[in-house]
Amino acid sequence: MVLTGTLWNLSSYEPLKMVIIDHGLQTLTHEVIVPNSGWEPEPNEDSKPRDAEWTTVFKNTSGCLRNVSSDGAEARRRLRECEGLVDALLHALQSAVGRKDTDNKSVENCVCIVRNLSYHVHKEVPGAERYQEAEPRPPGGSGSAQRRSREDAGCFGGKKAKGVWAAPGLHLTLHCPFVPGKRDGETDQNSDTLDLPKRTEAAKGFELLYQPEVVRLYLSLLTESRNFNTLEAAAGALQNLSAGNWVWATYIRAAVRKERGLPVLVELLQSETDKVVRAVAIALRNLSLDRRNKDLIGSYAMAELVRNVRSAQAPARPGARLEEDTVVAVLNTIHEIVSDSLDNARSLLQARGVPALVALGASSQSVREAKAASHVLQTVWSYKELRSALQKDGWSKARFQSAAANARGPKAAPSPGGLDDSTLPLVEKSLDGEKPGGRDMIPMEALGPADGYSTMDRRERRPRGSDPAGETSEKEPLKGLGLAVCS
Repeated sequence: MVLTGTLWNLSSYEPLKMVIIDHGLQTLTHEVIVPNSGWEPEPNEDSKPRDAEWTTVFKNTSGCLRNVSSDGAEARRRLRECEGLVDALLHALQSAVGRKDTDNKSVENCVCIVRNLSYHVHKEVPGAERYQEAEPRPPGGSGSAQRRSREDAGCFGGKKAKGVWAAPGLHLTLHCPFVPGKRDGETDQNSDTLDLPKRTEAAKGFELLYQPEVVRLYLSLLTESRNFNTLEAAAGALQNLSAGNWVWATYIRAAVRKERGLPVLVELLQSETDKVVRAVAIALRNLSLDRRNKDLIGSYAMAELVRNVRSAQAPARPGARLEEDTVVAVLNTIHEIVSDSLDNARSLLQARGVPALVALGASSQSVREAKAASHVLQTVWSYKELRSALQKDGWSKARFQSAAANARGPKAAPSPGGLDDSTLPLVEKSLDGEKPGGRDMIPMEALGPADGYSTMDRRERRPRGSDPAGETSEKEPLKGLGLAVCS
């Protein structure tokens, strides 16, 4: 116990992270993580799955691996390819969900590790190039607008995401929405479907990180846990998995909708914890690349997003103002869902979003916030169909142009479109004066157009305010987690 606690402490020191991976990863995985997780590499047919054991040794070891998983691409590769590690971590998390024991430190460590390992899966896992798409594409769906609206409302209903998660081994079809009045297994011919690739054997190892079935596990954590670090990490995992232009991200976006995950995320926009709101907002932005998700988020999440814009100006309680990174994340999510969607822009007007955006742009001391608010306003004004309603409410083109002029400044950056990737092991303190998390931090050398943002470690951190346009966003591990306290 003392040894693993010492390793946890040492693992927060940058120069030792790869040393620990080189000399201790296999031993820590096979001697501590796997045995305590309850996962069995070769279970007997008649054996009952074992639950994880939340021992101090497991907590210390998972904390150590949480730290070292933030050390960059090579560290992620080594952990992903460590036999049994991903399987054991996911089994432990499923055990926690099954026992409704999701608030302890070991669960927090495990979900932070898998979030970190989900960062850049669309680029880094072996064979990823075979699954790349030229452009992100939503699953198709036919039928009238009235029928789709009714079905989408059904898909958005129901907040609980429960059930047993299992490694996929079958050819699955995601059907969403579930049409009211239909029996199990009966689907409407106009509901959207998404066929997953056929598998000859069950997924295992790092493949489990991006299988659509893992969505249910993360949604269960988001529903059951009251640990804000666990909530941020689970939302960050969905953020990572729904970023990138490969087919698995398309499946993940559809799976979140199929599993009724959108209302779970929207409810968390009400969280009093800044980092949870930020992670959820960016996840919703990534998920909105799916057109059906975009329509649903515009209809059902707009009021909560606008409420967060208002709270940036007038916090509900003293000292509760959202951090700049969170406000910008919310604004960029609004910008994404109103872009190329007249209906969503109308939803913004109905939620009284324009006065909130104008007020924020005029009062905020942050150039980034003002710039992001200005981009939303300009997008709304670009819809000629809305100008009559805007002018009726007293808004003019000159007023919108004034908001844009006020937002100009040396640190301003264009509001990015597309998606965000997020993978950070949650940290309580900033490093060197930098805030952990944030959609604008991405590896300089790693990203191309329409790819992923990330919350970066210090070595790869991108200058603030340099948000590239048209990219998805990922969240990567931040270095230097809190040290273990050895007893």
